[in-house]
Amino acid sequence: MKNLILTCIQCNTDFEFSAGEQKKYQERGFDVPLRCPQCRKNKYRDSECQERRKFKDKKKHHRFKFDEQIDY
Repeated sequence: MKNLILTCIQCNTDFEFSAGEQKKYQERGFDVPLRCPQCRKNKYRDSECQERRKFKDKKKHHRFKFDEQIDY
């Protein structure tokens, strides 16, 4: 495999997709990356922050319901 030069769909910069990276992606069944490493990192960070906000803003309700009598 040869190193490939790909263009990021987000920032339109060219980035190198090395033979080693290609092999790792192929072994794991991943598609060829569409974003450069920096944009991938930013996308992951942004989505992770949104998930944390969703969880933080969620109301927490704790209810316990016992259907059976417990004998001690």
